[in-house]
Amino acid sequence: MHTGSPPVPVSHGPSQSPERVDPASTRPAIESPDLVSLALSQARPVPVLSTALGPRREWAGRPTLWLVWASVAAMAAISAMALVALGVPYAVSGGSFLTKIHPATWFAVAAVVAAMVERGGPGRQAAEIAVDRPGVIALGAAVVLVFVHTALVQHLPLSAIIDTLVLPILLFVAIVALDPTARRPIGTALHLFFAFNATVGLVEYLTGWRLTPMYDIDGTIIHDWRSTAILGHPLNNAFATGCWLVMLATGGGRAMPVVLRVVAMALAAAALVAFGGRVAMVLSFAIVAMAGGLGGLRVLAGRRFALTDAAMAVAAVTIVAVVAIVAVDAGAADRLIHRFSDDAGSAGTRVAMFRIFADLGWEEFLFGPPPDLMIRAQRLYGITIGIESTEIAFVAFYGLIPALFLLAALGAYLLELVRATSRASLWPVAFFVVVMSASTGLSSKSTNLALFTVMVTTMMPTVGTGGRGMPAGRAAC
Repeated sequence: MHTGSPPVPVSHGPSQSPERVDPASTRPAIESPDLVSLALSQARPVPVLSTALGPRREWAGRPTLWLVWASVAAMAAISAMALVALGVPYAVSGGSFLTKIHPATWFAVAAVVAAMVERGGPGRQAAEIAVDRPGVIALGAAVVLVFVHTALVQHLPLSAIIDTLVLPILLFVAIVALDPTARRPIGTALHLFFAFNATVGLVEYLTGWRLTPMYDIDGTIIHDWRSTAILGHPLNNAFATGCWLVMLATGGGRAMPVVLRVVAMALAAAALVAFGGRVAMVLSFAIVAMAGGLGGLRVLAGRRFALTDAAMAVAAVTIVAVVAIVAVDAGAADRLIHRFSDDAGSAGTRVAMFRIFADLGWEEFLFGPPPDLMIRAQRLYGITIGIESTEIAFVAFYGLIPALFLLAALGAYLLELVRATSRASLWPVAFFVVVMSASTGLSSKSTNLALFTVMVTTMMPTVGTGGRGMPAGRAAC
């Protein structure tokens, strides 16, 4: 390919008898083409299967987006405790199967159906997911296995599996079907929601008033100093607020001005005191400190930063630190400090949960004991608030072999969340794993994994497509 400048004509005067010039010497040298450069210049990004299968039907994109918004709004605003307060026996005994399914799940099912119409049918949608999102397929297969095992072997209710494990898959499939520009407003709305939820929690903590009453399994109201706010249960609030704090510190608040982000982090940290979640609070503070330390090392290594932003951040952190010291000195955190010294038997429960396997045979240990046997074992060893470890509870209720399949699939799904966004999501994923391991977490009916899925896919930074059609190095940067 000729890319040089045109040849300059050689002019000879009439009175001169110039030397004979070889015509070939007057032509510019034709460079041999660089085949590698030529190939790279003609290369185009390899599309993921979802793009290669054809154009989207724009008319179907709006229903998908609206239904995703409806599902997220229902999950955030209508907690399990709120449903009980409204007369729906969602988290208490009694009621039909339909009353045990969260409204967010129905909206999510409709959103996935709309996404299938948009993509050209369920077969095409399934092909996209199978190629681009193997972690979702892994979790879906494990859920089917647990469904069959629960229905045929354990004879346990299936509603807990639907809201806990099926809802996250539905929301992931519906959200990744949206354009990134359509996801960002959902993330912004979640930032506003968590700020309002934290404010409500602080008001409850200071006044003793409760927006949402907390109910026991038999429907009686539980009185607790910990705030319930909008998400209904103190530990659910602590998990979500701690996760919000971690995301703010690790890229989830990248669009905010520095001062606003510091204020939001201070609000989240204060709300964690009101919600009383010890693991969530300590772990989120530790992750923020680690992320801040790594950022400081990068600055020392020569990373550029805006001097104005740095000055405002230092001023905001100083003000927050002073207010926190004054509040602690005034006794604002006395109840939380007392909870560290007197945990109301929580530590003893974590020790006793290992004893429930003592009377099990090998078959019961591998494939799950009868439900009534496990209930009696919990009563015998004084485990009244549930097995406070997701992994131990899975083994106790489903057996070791189904539990290992399910835990491996959950790990693949969490890695899929990282692939769908960026490596920055490893921070909230680590937070999620530790908090779920130290609580009933996913072993009881909850929307924690679904809420976490929405937070990661809409709030964390996204690099590339994150699918199989993207080079692995770039997808994970």
